[in-house]
Amino acid sequence: MDYSAETLFVESYIKKGRQKRMIYELTTPKKRYEGLDRFCHNSSKLIDHNKVLLEGDDLERQPEFFKFIKEHRENCLILSPDSFIDGLSMALPLALKAAEESFDAVIVLGDGYCLVYGESEKGGREKYLMVRNK
Repeated sequence: MDYSAETLFVESYIKKGRQKRMIYELTTPKKRYEGLDRFCHNSSKLIDHNKVLLEGDDLERQPEFFKFIKEHRENCLILSPDSFIDGLSMALPLALKAAEESFDAVIVLGDGYCLVYGESEKGGREKYLMVRNK
């Protein structure tokens, strides 16, 4: 696992008061699941809302999101408590498909942006498109 990607994610998109603990959890194998599982129901409490470009459970239907996706085709790193996809690297369209198909929280890390999907099992799913330099 590329721990520097997790550290960059935390330093770029997570609230200052939560960063130290989150870095510890994401970089400690025994705590990793716990850290990623926090995004299932508490994404809005963890993320730096100043970095949010778009949000909503209808994110994929927003024209601005569609335009953003068309402009970004690079490989992305996936973080998730779902061990089948955690740590995978794939093109953004495939990463979005994996995020949509997973019931768990999914974080898609791209170059200068990230997508945060909350858990989908209990109703509406929190979704955020965040950019590092907003």
